[in-house]
Order: sequence, then C-alpha cells, then structure tokens
Amino acid sequence: MKQSQGDKHFLNLAGEYAVCSELAKRKITANITYGNYKAVDIIIVDKNQKAYTIEIKTTMSNRVVTGFFQKYHTQNTPHPDFWVIVRIDENSLTSKFYILTHEEMAKVQMSRNKMDSWHSVTGVDNVLIQHIEKYENCWECFKLQFENE
Repeated sequence: MKQSQGDKHFLNLAGEYAVCSELAKRKITANITYGNYKAVDIIIVDKNQKAYTIEIKTTMSNRVVTGFFQKYHTQNTPHPDFWVIVRIDENSLTSKFYILTHEEMAKVQMSRNKMDSWHSVTGVDNVLIQHIEKYENCWECFKLQFENE
C-alpha cells in the first residue's frame, strides 16, 4: 500500500521524536529542526557547546531511501555527523534504531551500490536493514564522540 504524503510526514516525525527521546535517556541535549527545506533533522550539543548534526530516516519496510550520493556528491560536500535509521514495526509500532557515522553510512551505501570510489550515481540510493544490522542500538557512538572532546 502506497503511503500518502501525510502518512510519510507523521512517520518521519515519529522517527525524529523517538530518536530525541532515546538521546534524552542518555543525557544528550537534542533538538529537532523544523521546516520543509531543512538540511538536518536533529542537532545535538555536547558539554562544550559543540553542535553535531543527525540525519534521521524512518521506515516501516526493510528498505530505507537515503538519497546518499544524490545529495553528497563528493566526500567534501557538507554532511551530517551521524545517521540514525529508525525502523518502526507496522503491527506493534515498536522501533529499532541503527546508528552510524556519516563515514560508516558512506561505506554501507558504496557496498550496496558496488562502488569502489566516490561518485554520483543515477537513481535514488537506498539501503536494506540487513546491511546495517550490526549498527543496531549503537548509541555508544554518541557517547564516544562526547567523551573524546
């Protein structure tokens, strides 16, 4: 069944709020950015007031559209610090979280595209949940980022 734009909007909001909730449990200050043309979904701030950005992608399927190489044409294109993929189970509405750095997401996307170097691709990039399973609940990547300051 194809989702309406309204359905997608609520699905995306559910993912963003769920991630903020998880970060709050870990005593990380997180703020959702609002608007139709935002460049980042969540901003987190460490104890030294340094900001980090998070791209949230939410899905109810086993695939999530990233648009990775369509948006990040080179390794130097401004990008989020982290990616969180939220998979919401359609029946139970429970969430699973997959947390990656931008560099880890690049590696996953390159592998999915069978790429050996960074370049633009045609179509729209996506990843399968099975490709990112090892990143499930890797909340410690935020903690390490904050501890290494």
